[in-house]
Order: sequence, then C-alpha cells, then structure tokens
Amino acid sequence: MNSEEARDYFIQKGLSYDDITEGDVCVLVILLNKHVKQAVKAHTMSVDTMRMSRQKIKSKYKTNGTLKSCYLYINSHYFTQREAISFNPDNFIGFVGWADSGNTQPLIDAFIEWVDYMSEQLEQIS
Repeated sequence: MNSEEARDYFIQKGLSYDDITEGDVCVLVILLNKHVKQAVKAHTMSVDTMRMSRQKIKSKYKTNGTLKSCYLYINSHYFTQREAISFNPDNFIGFVGWADSGNTQPLIDAFIEWVDYMSEQLEQIS
C-alpha cells in the first residue's frame, strides 16, 4: 500500500480526527516502533539505525480531547526528528515525504494496523 492508499483506507474505515485522542496517538507510536524495529532487523530500511523519536511528538487537541494536529518523528544515526507521520490541520495525513518506499513502507504498515485497531474500537463503542 502506498501513502495515497493509506489515506484512502483511513477514510474508507470511517475515521476522522474527531475519533483520535492522545491515547490513540500513543497506540500509533507503539505500532510504529514495532514495525520500524522489524524492518531494521530484516534490513529492509536504508540504514539499520532508524528508530522513532520518543522525545518529540508535537500535537494539539481540541477542548474535547480529540485531535487537531500531530507530528510524529523518526531518528537515525545521521539525522534527528525527521517527520514520520503528520496529521495536518487541514486533515491531510502525510507519510515520510523525504523517504524512499523502503523507508516508508514500515510506517504505512504500522498506520494500517492502527487504522484497523481504531476501526475496531469505534465498532465496540457503537
């Protein structure tokens, strides 16, 4: 799946920023860590030092606790805090725009797993 298909999948599952809380972002970070570590171990990323930034998550929430915007970052031995996934204020979801497909795929895979998780959570509430 590519970035555009991942964005479409989010919409097809009926999700919006109004469904995302800080706890949901934490779940996404955990899944991103899992997928990046697996890709590093399998040597499918361009370098074996990629890891999610634990120090940097830039997010804003509405007064009801739902997401306005969020920026998650990734690090390596030769850079710090490059954008991994962004939930922009205009509802555009960005995926590692600086990276090639080998570095992008683990993040998209984590996002898709997270979308499925979020969709299941919404179904349980309904």
